[in-house]
Amino acid sequence: MPTSSLPPATPYRILIVDNCVALTGALKAILNSARALRTESPALFEFEFVLPVGSTAIGPVSAEGYVVHELPFVEISKRPGALLQYAPMLLLNSWRLRQLAARRKASLVHLNDFFNLAGIGAKWLGGPKLLTHVRLLPQNFPGPLRNLWIGADTRFADKVVCVSEAVREAFPPAPNVLVIADPIPEHETHPLPLPDRAEGRAGTGEIRMLYLANYIQGKGQDHAVAAFEKAYAQNPRLRLQFYGGDMGLEKNREFRRTLEARIQAAGLADVVRFGDFVKDVEREIKSADMLLNFSETESFSLTCLDALFYGTALVASDCGGPRELFEHGHSGLLVPNRDVPAMAAAIVELAADAQKRASFAAAGRTFVRQKFSPDHTYRKLRDVYLTLLS
Repeated sequence: MPTSSLPPATPYRILIVDNCVALTGALKAILNSARALRTESPALFEFEFVLPVGSTAIGPVSAEGYVVHELPFVEISKRPGALLQYAPMLLLNSWRLRQLAARRKASLVHLNDFFNLAGIGAKWLGGPKLLTHVRLLPQNFPGPLRNLWIGADTRFADKVVCVSEAVREAFPPAPNVLVIADPIPEHETHPLPLPDRAEGRAGTGEIRMLYLANYIQGKGQDHAVAAFEKAYAQNPRLRLQFYGGDMGLEKNREFRRTLEARIQAAGLADVVRFGDFVKDVEREIKSADMLLNFSETESFSLTCLDALFYGTALVASDCGGPRELFEHGHSGLLVPNRDVPAMAAAIVELAADAQKRASFAAAGRTFVRQKFSPDHTYRKLRDVYLTLLS
């Protein structure tokens, strides 16, 4: 903590703004940091959230005891009607956010979406200081939009926090741009996983693989299905369980139906199963023999971090942030992005080697506890807050 910072007479109120229509990894990540800081420094900070009107994330956030405000955020879209209303709605929401900050006597706006320009608009209109958190890989957005968002955030945000070095590479060198990784879970609720053995942790002879991600094109479930087909032909003891939500969007429901249809057509419905969003992530991870993440783009990946923290062997695609979470060949396997044969080969390799799974699990637990400790994550965010607010 900066030595010049004294506890305020009343806690600094920080508005965390997120554009999510449902509970996402980005929102979970900032909730983890806010929860830790609220517990550790209750005299310093008071967090309130600003979410889109009707977001299904409002319930879970409110359930944690946070005040939640709603604003009718509009994302930029290719649809003509949406494009026409984007600019006026951005101006209106910037004013609403500025007024909300004034009404709530907020000292800082923490924007959890680098493409939501309402935070910058609110600051222009006389709002409080602004911290922008970049939790997506800017490199994956179209050039004009990417350059607009990066330029605006670099120039007008008081601080830009990148969740990984992979994200930081998209930004020009600037004194207000820095990297702060997301924290590991605060604690473990369930006992350590059962030992890794040839017949699987459950002792049934099956090797259970877990895939945790919302059903969104690009999250890699289609690659996992294709890789499983190849791997299962070599090892029929393999099993695969998907869990995730559809965020209330028809295109995501259709993506899930496509995956299920492919499994049915391949005759694998008895060994590959699809489930909805699961709340007890720790229990599912600890009961699995391996966790897969074949996303096409990840700025960080809380799912991978959780697998390493809880002690389950990990196979992940080299899609950005995951390569910073573990050491390939020592605490997990990193495979080329979108390379289905390499994914299948990694699955077969780990499924056949219980000793390697156990070694990866133990090394992963140690590695993330050192690299993503509180001093390297949410306490660094605390210090940024205090620097801005001093």
